[in-house]
Amino acid sequence: MASLIGQSLGRYHILEQLGEGGMATIYKAYDTRLETDVAIKFILPQKLSGENSDTVLKRFKNEAQKTAGLDHPNIIPVIDYGEYEGTPYLVMKYMPGGTLKQLLADRLKKRDGPYPYQQAAALLAPIARALELAHHEGIIHRDVKPSNILLTKSGQPMLTDFGVAKIVNPEYTRDRTSLGVGIGTPEYMAPEQWEGGEIDGRADIYALGIVFYEMITGRVPFTADTVPAIAAKVLRDPLPRPRFFCKDIPEFVEKVLFKSLMKDPKDRYPDMAAFANTLEKLAFGNKSKKGLGWWKQKIPSAPKRREILPPHKKAFLSWGIGLGLIGLIGLSLLIGGLAKSSTVGLLATQPPTLTSTSTFTSAPTSTSTPEVTATPTVTATPELGIGSQWIRPADGMEMMYVPAGEFIMGSNDILPFQYPNTQPAHTVYLDAFWIDKTEVTTRMYIKCTTTGPCQPPNNISSNTHSTYYNNSQFLDYPVIFVGWDDANVYCEWAGGRLPSEAEWEKAARGNDERLYPWGSSIPNMDILNFNFYW
Repeated sequence: MASLIGQSLGRYHILEQLGEGGMATIYKAYDTRLETDVAIKFILPQKLSGENSDTVLKRFKNEAQKTAGLDHPNIIPVIDYGEYEGTPYLVMKYMPGGTLKQLLADRLKKRDGPYPYQQAAALLAPIARALELAHHEGIIHRDVKPSNILLTKSGQPMLTDFGVAKIVNPEYTRDRTSLGVGIGTPEYMAPEQWEGGEIDGRADIYALGIVFYEMITGRVPFTADTVPAIAAKVLRDPLPRPRFFCKDIPEFVEKVLFKSLMKDPKDRYPDMAAFANTLEKLAFGNKSKKGLGWWKQKIPSAPKRREILPPHKKAFLSWGIGLGLIGLIGLSLLIGGLAKSSTVGLLATQPPTLTSTSTFTSAPTSTSTPEVTATPTVTATPELGIGSQWIRPADGMEMMYVPAGEFIMGSNDILPFQYPNTQPAHTVYLDAFWIDKTEVTTRMYIKCTTTGPCQPPNNISSNTHSTYYNNSQFLDYPVIFVGWDDANVYCEWAGGRLPSEAEWEKAARGNDERLYPWGSSIPNMDILNFNFYW
């Protein structure tokens, strides 16, 4: 196909070529109707040779319509499809952040070494969730690889090219002389793809496992000069141990790779949901301050919020064991759960002053918030105890009091490979402290940007709304796209600081040593935002 730069395909004006792979050529174009940039992917004509064009286009239309129905925040949506001079094309949202393949190449060029396993798992976990949805809808990707994982401007990972391999070659051949032609990318193909026949979602588990292997070791496990030689290694050779290439990889991470890359599909994770759960545990099980540093890089430390939740959702103090620091990376907060509107009340006396440490060597005395009438009436002054509340003057945040004392931190019941830093359970003493009841709202954060040192978020939109940060409809919703450093600035402005891991866990455990703020039951969407369905 000749270059299309400068031409118009209906409403799409071709601007530049973004790249060319084994199956398609990709152009950046301008959608004159929606007035936005898009990416247009043309299937290479040579991949369609030997078949009736009407048959190919019909199959293309069916696959395009199926993949366009995949509604997930980490799947690049298909906006439109069509054909130009007999060549089918897909129109998708343009991703300015490039591909994971480019990031890996840049890292190799700079000699930065492999990615830490937590960072790699954090990026791939939402991709696994996207594949989980596709599998639930009966769609197998068949070609998961770094060049099919794109990044938004803010660094959010997005999966593309669903069904392209099937469009090009729907019938898997058993002819070993043509292995690798139109059925995937050799280095990422599961053994069962090489052998022909029917495949299921476990082939995508294998491919995503290869991507994970590559990110944390700096290379794919099986390489060779020819496609048949790669096939022979995939089918016969044992998996090279990851620690041979990167000695710092923990043994429990190796075991995740061993399981996801088993040659027999039934020996892998049973489904993509199980693999996604494991990646999430790897990503967020390490709660040390050191582990928070990499969020500043291009790859996000944790997936951003997926949807806007209304402020009436039940609030909670923290995530509890193993999840306590997730919110600090993606949100600006002192500590807490889902935001709700906070009203500043008239305090009978001056409330306790938060110091830079937000802790007290002895429990101060506070008053309750009186009911405001024409003539303010002050209610009785109780002694401070767990559950006591006061409103912070700086931003109107409702705070909860946690008395001094000991608590059991960590657990002996959680497997080390899931949350290695939670064992063993041990006794920790903390002085009394106050802690935010909810997340910081956009309204609160705007006050800090207008009267204090805070900087507005880099991204004013969300995944579901083009305007979020400056939209009056969402002022009492959680502020998003605020990183750890900016959250720390906010807390200092408000008169406190970000909580320690121990403070967060103690607040979550309450009086009865519960595992989570709501009790010890497993999280679900009725209790909190869970498994990144945000």
